[in-house]
This record gives sequence, C-alpha cells and structure tokens, in this order.
Amino acid sequence: MNKKNKPGRVLLSFFMIMLITLLASCSGKEPDSIVKADTNPETETVRLAMFQNGHILNAIAEEQGYLEDEGIKVEHVPVETDSEVFEGIKNGTIDVASNSGTNLPLQQIADGQELTIFGGYLLTGCMPIFAKVETTWNGIEDLAGKTMACELNMYAVSGPLLDKGYDPRNDVKWYDSEDQYDRIKAVKEGTADYGLVGTQLNYDIDSDPELKVCTYASDILPDYSCCRVEASTDWVNNNPNTVKALLRAWIRAQAYYESNHEESVVFISETTGRDEQVLRAHMDNPHFEINTDPMKSSVERAWDYMDRLGLLNAASKKIDIDEHINTELYKEALDECQSKYGEENPAFYEKMQSQYSANDQ
Repeated sequence: MNKKNKPGRVLLSFFMIMLITLLASCSGKEPDSIVKADTNPETETVRLAMFQNGHILNAIAEEQGYLEDEGIKVEHVPVETDSEVFEGIKNGTIDVASNSGTNLPLQQIADGQELTIFGGYLLTGCMPIFAKVETTWNGIEDLAGKTMACELNMYAVSGPLLDKGYDPRNDVKWYDSEDQYDRIKAVKEGTADYGLVGTQLNYDIDSDPELKVCTYASDILPDYSCCRVEASTDWVNNNPNTVKALLRAWIRAQAYYESNHEESVVFISETTGRDEQVLRAHMDNPHFEINTDPMKSSVERAWDYMDRLGLLNAASKKIDIDEHINTELYKEALDECQSKYGEENPAFYEKMQSQYSANDQ
C-alpha cells in the first residue's frame, strides 16, 4: 500500500513546490538562496583612499555597524596627495576615492582615465573666500582686476565669473599655490587681495584677527559638488552589489549624522584625535554639507565650466561626461534603504528622493 501511494505523494510534493515558487514570484519575492546569490557583495573588502582628515560617513558606518550589516569592510589606504589617489586607482591598489574634489576626477577623465562617479561625500565644503579685515566685499565681481589666491580650476569661483561675463583667465590674476597656508600668508602680506582655502582651514581664518571671511564658495555657486565618489569604471561595472552595499552604509551614516550632529562631532574628534574646536569651525557651519547623492547636474555643470575655462584637453570634446556618471546604483541603494529603514527617519528619505529626482535623471 505504501508503495502504491508513493508516486502520488511525490507528485503532490512537486505541485506544492511549484505553487510556493509561483506565489513567491507573484508577490515579487524570491527564495532566500536566490536573493543572496543575486545581491551578495562581489568583494568583501573595499580599499578606500584615506587622507589624514578621514571620512566622516565611513567612520560612522564602521562605528554603527552599517558596513557589517552589508557584509563588507573598508580598508583605509593612506594617501597624502591627489596624485597618489588616481595613480592608486589606475594601478589597482585603491578601489574608491571620495576626497579629491570634482575638478580633479573630471580632469583625469578628460586625460583618458576610465573613472565612474557613483556617489557623493561633501556636496559643499565649508570653503571660505577671505581677505584682510579692512577689505570690502560686494560680490564675485570684486575679484575683477584683483589677485586671487587659489587655482583657476576652482570652478566654484571661476565658473560664476564666466556667468557674469568675465574672462577669468585675463580679468583675474591667480596666485596659484597648492600650499593653502601659503595662500593665507599671501593675503596677509598683500601679495594677493583675496584667497580661498579648503574646509579644514576654517579655524585658521576665524582665529586670525587680521583676516575675515567675505563669503563661502557655496554662496557663490550653490551645490557646487565639492567631493565626488569615484572608482575605475571596470571596478564599478564588476562590483555593482559592493557599490550598493557601500552606498547603503553611507546613506544610513548620513541619516545618523543629520539626526545626531553633536554626537558625531564628538565622535569624529575622538577617533581622529583632532581638536573639537577646530572641527566645529567647519562641521557646525551650515556651508558644510555632507551628502551621498551623485548630483549628476552639478557634475555636468562643473564639466561645462572647466571646458569653457580651457582646463580640459582637446580629446575631451569627444567624451560624453554622462557616460562617466552612474546614478542608477545610487538610486537602487537609496530605494533599498528607504524600504528597510525609512520608518526610522521618513523626512530624511523623502528629502533624498526629492534631491535625486531634481538632480540625477
């Protein structure tokens, strides 16, 4: 009797399996084994270029366990110069970079390096335009006929001059020093009329009685796209799940940072050993905006400025910069975060979705 009923039981089991599979398909869900196979990070370790000033979002993601949740870890690759960063990406010792601005990766792309921008770190750094205390400031037009201590490729300054009808190459004299302390010295000694320095030097400007902040780069050019996140195009294409895992961890870290600002400042001071007062000079300033969005529209604007300023080589005319900006992986990561963690901070995820819709499609 058992032998007689066995085929029927096997047949019934088969139909039950088919029914479960069909229901899972109709509900949009897949068996766990299939989901894991499709979504596991391709590599468990991401090698991130790390300057001395660190990476706030990654530090929070490590501390809060967000990277562990995603099944990845980030290995810090110490660097001192941007040249080291892009050489490291080229030779395969660095996977991801995030603190080298927007102008520099764009110049590398123009020179033929295959890079893809897939996220953001600082949307706007707290970059002060400063002068001696007795200097007047009426607007960007005040730079005409004067000496500005920064590089022409700082499009957040030279781009708006273009928009005002000026020729930045000829209407402004550029005191081009990579040493930002040298820029401060040049303004104090009268070699330059105005200067611009990076976010980390706000405390130096604020605490110097001879100097004043006239304005900030983000006042001159809102959402100017301070630091983009980029990697070699091959690495992005070969590791889409790893990219999304990293982005999800950083998106959650941004949500934490915005909701727990005071704790974040103290934490960053403790983990980096940097003086809290020095950190607060920029981290408490509203011009300092951390944001994971790739900001495609801002990158396109930067590329256009640099082209009009003559900062890109002739071969760049054949490059479609949109082919070097991947917003799809970020959108998938954002959607997945909102689906899983959206109830923790609905306003944050609504804001990020609105920003994506306005800037990345």
